[in-house]
Amino acid sequence: MAQILAYNASEPARVTDSVAIPVPLTPVGIGIAEFNLVIPSVPNFVELKAMVGIRGDVNIGSLLFRIFRDGQVIFYAQEGFESAGSEQFYLVPIQTVDPNVTPGAHAYTLSVENLTADSAATVIGPIVFSGLAVSA
Repeated sequence: MAQILAYNASEPARVTDSVAIPVPLTPVGIGIAEFNLVIPSVPNFVELKAMVGIRGDVNIGSLLFRIFRDGQVIFYAQEGFESAGSEQFYLVPIQTVDPNVTPGAHAYTLSVENLTADSAATVIGPIVFSGLAVSA
């Protein structure tokens, strides 16, 4: 039976409109949440979950969300956005698994960047990012 080995979370913004982080144009990304997780020396996997509130500000575009472990990309996903009317607000869910993480302390970071020139978006919250290490 699987056992919980470690857990940590980052919640830089609890509600909508609690932050206003302009999303930079690629290849520049901005870290919006991070935490450390200490993994014991047993077979494991780390379940990573995030929820990010964004607002489309100018035109139609696409954002790239990345998850890093110790500075290396381990996951990325794309989300489109618009800037008109009720279509400009988004709550983006992100979920992945990081299998067989080596023992020791690891830094996980969630970042975002804008893939579309002539568009703009802002992270407005909430921002929640968590990791749960479980024995394999």
